[in-house]
Amino acid sequence: MTLECGRIAGVPVRLHWSALIVAAYLAYSLGTTTSVVAALIGVAGFGLSILGHEVGHALVARRFGVATTSIDLWALGGVARLASEAPTPRSEGFIAAAGPGASAVLSIASWIGWMTLPIAGIRGEIGRVLLWLAILNVALCIFNMLPGSPLDGGRVLRAIRWARHGDRPRAIRESARSGIFIGVALVIASIGLTVTGRTSVMLVFVGLFIAANARAELTMGRLHDSVSNVTVGSVAWMGLAHADEVTTVAELIDEQQRIGEAEAVLVVAHRNVVGIALVEDLFRVPPDERRKTQLGDLMRMIADLPDASTTTPLADLLFKIDPSTPVILVREGDSLVGVVPPTRLRQLLEI
Repeated sequence: MTLECGRIAGVPVRLHWSALIVAAYLAYSLGTTTSVVAALIGVAGFGLSILGHEVGHALVARRFGVATTSIDLWALGGVARLASEAPTPRSEGFIAAAGPGASAVLSIASWIGWMTLPIAGIRGEIGRVLLWLAILNVALCIFNMLPGSPLDGGRVLRAIRWARHGDRPRAIRESARSGIFIGVALVIASIGLTVTGRTSVMLVFVGLFIAANARAELTMGRLHDSVSNVTVGSVAWMGLAHADEVTTVAELIDEQQRIGEAEAVLVVAHRNVVGIALVEDLFRVPPDERRKTQLGDLMRMIADLPDASTTTPLADLLFKIDPSTPVILVREGDSLVGVVPPTRLRQLLEI
């Protein structure tokens, strides 16, 4: 579940529920050593540090003509979701480096604040929190510049290799292999810390996350060439059925023939299309719950799914497809006119 918190430079900022758990834990931890005011400033500063990092990506991406569809904040950080891939190695490198660059600027600003405030009283506590934020942003900058996907440093490495030999899929594979190595190294380092009595569970999660995402990028990089001549329109199902958000799963299953091979139906609320319900999701609902489960309860939000025109090369969307929900929406202007269903994408991409 995500909550839209507003917009920055026209880009929606969304907060995942997992980020709230991290914020609560952080507030509790800081509150044991500082005042409530200082702890709250620390939590707010932490959130702004992650947000500032992603805003850096978004602003530089806009400078190179690449739109950002949303900035999502969650437990392990944030992500600026770009509407398209960077057009050149140079733009790829600058967009990637912008996040760590923003973290570096925030670190300097926090350090200046710490140097300016007195060392005693409540302002002294706030100063110590600012020092912590300065160190945190330096750590974010250095960590994110590690040369492996999906980290920013991996994107920089990809840009360098792409510029060197001119083969983008090859550069993607090279960066992904480096990311897998980094992820595994972090897990091994965590095991080593555990042996010495300094358990770091978070390091395990981060290492596994990096390795898993790097492996997914490696797979997508290998698939890039195999679908280089395939357009979205050539594999799309055009013309989608509509259903109201209060329609139950049982009702739609009874009417499944009107969905056909599209494998999906557009979900409407107050005359606006707000989501899409996949047939495979309908059948995952236990039979005894289908008459009380509504489409609004299981639909995928439109904003969370990749979309493209019929002429868009499928290869351009490989890194936007979620392997667990492989679906692409097809647009003509502002209208949704079709979908590339999960079955077709799984067959094409062998996932």
